[in-house]
Amino acid sequence: MLSIEDNAMLTQVGPGTPMGELFRRFWLPALLSDELPANDGVPVRLRLLGEDLIAFRDTQGRVGVLDAYCPHRNAPLFFGRNEESGLRCVYHGWKFDVEGNCVELPNAIEGEQFKGHVRIVNYATFESAGMVWLYMGPKDKQPPEPGFDWVGLPETHTYVRKYWIDCNYMQTLENEFDPGHSAFLHSSLNTATGTSDGGRSSVGQTLQQRRQQVYEVVETDYGAAMASVRPELAQGSKVLSLHYMMPCFSTAGAVSAPGTHPVNIKVPVDDSHTAFFRLKWSPEPLKPEVLAQYRAANREFPEQVPGTFTTVANKGNDYQVDRNKQRFYNYTGMDPYPVQDFAMVEDQRGPIANRARETAVSSDRYILQVRKRLLTAAKALQAGTEPAEPWRPEAYKGVRNMKVVTPQELGAYRVVGPSPLAAVVS
Repeated sequence: MLSIEDNAMLTQVGPGTPMGELFRRFWLPALLSDELPANDGVPVRLRLLGEDLIAFRDTQGRVGVLDAYCPHRNAPLFFGRNEESGLRCVYHGWKFDVEGNCVELPNAIEGEQFKGHVRIVNYATFESAGMVWLYMGPKDKQPPEPGFDWVGLPETHTYVRKYWIDCNYMQTLENEFDPGHSAFLHSSLNTATGTSDGGRSSVGQTLQQRRQQVYEVVETDYGAAMASVRPELAQGSKVLSLHYMMPCFSTAGAVSAPGTHPVNIKVPVDDSHTAFFRLKWSPEPLKPEVLAQYRAANREFPEQVPGTFTTVANKGNDYQVDRNKQRFYNYTGMDPYPVQDFAMVEDQRGPIANRARETAVSSDRYILQVRKRLLTAAKALQAGTEPAEPWRPEAYKGVRNMKVVTPQELGAYRVVGPSPLAAVVS
């Protein structure tokens, strides 16, 4: 459980809040590149870390992200004219480029001389892996671009979809680091074995073994990982999985195509909503049949309401739970996997969970460590110490789910987090 004060610090992400300032020290995905499909196209409303913004692609194809309101009279720039390398407010014609400069101020005789004194709030951007990335922190603290192996790959090597989640980012992020839930929430029923896959998961564990899995949490330069023993490994070796990468990235997620890797990204929209970027990538071009599978509604990419980022099965229709399916086919009566997760995270006593009412046990140790890592960094920044992670992009390279490490390699990691008993009695 967390104190009321720490829970507030963990979940509040607006300007000036400790966690909001921490997130602003990182590059974050803000929207899909496909949301801005054409140069001089329609501007797009964007909300991130509690700020209302407007995104547009200019004549040269550059992406600009500005304050959503004109600094003249606070008119909404969503209705602006995107023309000739700038976004023009339709109220009085003030025009801004992607860097926030006022390039035209036509409604006043002093406009040509005065425009150089006018700027609009704007944020640095770059595009990679089908996403527009944003840096919202102080300009003199802007770090290098992230070092993930999939950043900078050709677009033929990545596939990403965006989903809207109606809860605080931490509720859905914590689900990534809850290794025990999949053996219940995502399990199928079989009259002989209890599962649809002969009683075994893809890594050779029975359902019962998965439900009672013992693991450690290790701290890394980029965040943390789960270390577990598997019977097929050499003595002393362990598997590192479910990597947590500061501040809101993980390697959790299903993979049905050999050679591809999953990444889940949970970006805070505001205190009560999250943008979920679900990414699959490969060092080689994705095969046409794999892309066709991803583009179709399936267990990895649920079907969405046309024109939105909301799943067809959603909170408004009880995620289309089927009680007959729950009795005879799968554990929840809901499909696919991500929808099952959404159903569990979107209402934990509301969109902002009251963690003071939780009862933590040993299987929650990874979640407790992720909370601790974020809170420690936010409090340190509040005291004047900048986070190190944005400035060491090399630490994010080579991170793979289900990575086998030898006893010698394990020496580079530090076991952290509470012991099982400590978790129970906290």
